[in-house]
Amino acid sequence: MSYPDFSHLQPDATLDVLPSYDYQVPASTLTRDVMAYMKDHPDIPGIMIVDNGQVIGAIGRQRFESHMQQVYSSEIYPKRPIQLLVEVLKAEKLQLPSSTRIVDAALQALQRPRSLVFEPVVMELPDGQLRLIDFLLVLLAEASILKKLLPS
Repeated sequence: MSYPDFSHLQPDATLDVLPSYDYQVPASTLTRDVMAYMKDHPDIPGIMIVDNGQVIGAIGRQRFESHMQQVYSSEIYPKRPIQLLVEVLKAEKLQLPSSTRIVDAALQALQRPRSLVFEPVVMELPDGQLRLIDFLLVLLAEASILKKLLPS
């Protein structure tokens, strides 16, 4: 997998310049439908679960797939709503405005509990639209920004 070139980013670059995804499903969506979508769309970093117009959780691809590979998970979850996984995985979300500087978003994400550090970041656009950003891309963008600040 190749990653975007972030060498053009300046220290004040904000989340809205990073690649983002809009995959979100209602909490009542069957987990098997999410599994099928994830299989067919290998580039998305995860899923946002929505209830009454609000994101109640975000689950990263790696965490989702890892949990689904555990013993009995393939029997328990596919026929049940994805909301169950939100509860079981304690799928919290880090939701930030699109105007948040990348370096600030990276710091906030790294301050999450260890089990959630690499989960995607939910970005809120000025119009209220929500997008998902792969945390790895946040870190790569931050590293590119910080590299410019170091002496040659």
